[in-house]
Amino acid sequence: MGLLPEALAEAGVVREAIDTVAVTHTHLDHVAGLVAADGSDAFPKLRHLYVPQAEVALFRRDERLGRFHARCQGFGDGFALSDSVTAIAAHGHEVGHSAFVVASGGEALLIWGDVVHVPSIQCARPELTWEFDDDQAAARATRLRMLERSARPDVFVAGAHLDFPGLGSVTRVGEGYDFTPA
Repeated sequence: MGLLPEALAEAGVVREAIDTVAVTHTHLDHVAGLVAADGSDAFPKLRHLYVPQAEVALFRRDERLGRFHARCQGFGDGFALSDSVTAIAAHGHEVGHSAFVVASGGEALLIWGDVVHVPSIQCARPELTWEFDDDQAAARATRLRMLERSARPDVFVAGAHLDFPGLGSVTRVGEGYDFTPA
């Protein structure tokens, strides 16, 4: 929260080179990263801001992010951000919640946003929902589908609420799953 520019710099990413950002959903803990701690744009060269189509109106109602409204473009299931990055529907946590699959060289990274909030509980018991899930039944179904999809060899996951470093792998354990941080 608030440290995205520093994290990008540490990873060797020049934020001034980023002109496209895609978000999994419009909850403030995800879109507030568009603004740097000093109030400036976190991505000064931003031209394309992709927001799930079902949440474009929600995003545009937030006056705090008004300076980004004109750059906001909706996307849906199957939208290709590039040859190797594709959006997939992951509804439930929010009405348009989406995930992204980054595929290359026979491996895939599933960036699932807020599919899992408490991995130590929800991986072992994926049927358990979170109070902040907009549609708990849909969130449950999405979590089960995403965990099943990610429990394959050569698939890795990234999520906002996963254990440090927010990246790892999923394995099936009995009726549940286990998340192992990278």
